[in-house]
Amino acid sequence: MLRVWGRRSSFNVQKVMWLIGELDLAHQHIDAGGAFGGLDAPDFLAMNPHGRVPVIRDDATTVWESHAILRYLAARHGAGRFWSDDPVIRARVDGWMDWSQTALQPDFLGGVFWGFFRTPEGQRNRLAIERAGPLRAAFRQARTSP
Repeated sequence: MLRVWGRRSSFNVQKVMWLIGELDLAHQHIDAGGAFGGLDAPDFLAMNPHGRVPVIRDDATTVWESHAILRYLAARHGAGRFWSDDPVIRARVDGWMDWSQTALQPDFLGGVFWGFFRTPEGQRNRLAIERAGPLRAAFRQARTSP
């Protein structure tokens, strides 16, 4: 059975859980990280030497890092729905997926989520919020590109 380690409040765990739901995969969720701890336990470090979530174990295969997990699950269980056999299409998916981790997530979390929604108006970091503004153009391109 597919097992997933991580806390549900983790952005990266949520990505994995979303795909598991889309693929309708039976799974066991094991709370780890944050208030649950356990990331420095020897058994956990044997699965992921970096001591971070998410981690999955699918039969005898262990995968860590959210995007590696997404690619693995889509390739193994997606029957072409989320992961194409065509390397050109796959490269486009990879580009957007990696952009979300390296550009979207830092600007969105810092500028929009924490910087705007989770911070009282008088304490907001306007510079961080402004840095997130160009993300709208990228979303428009994502919706219209092949």
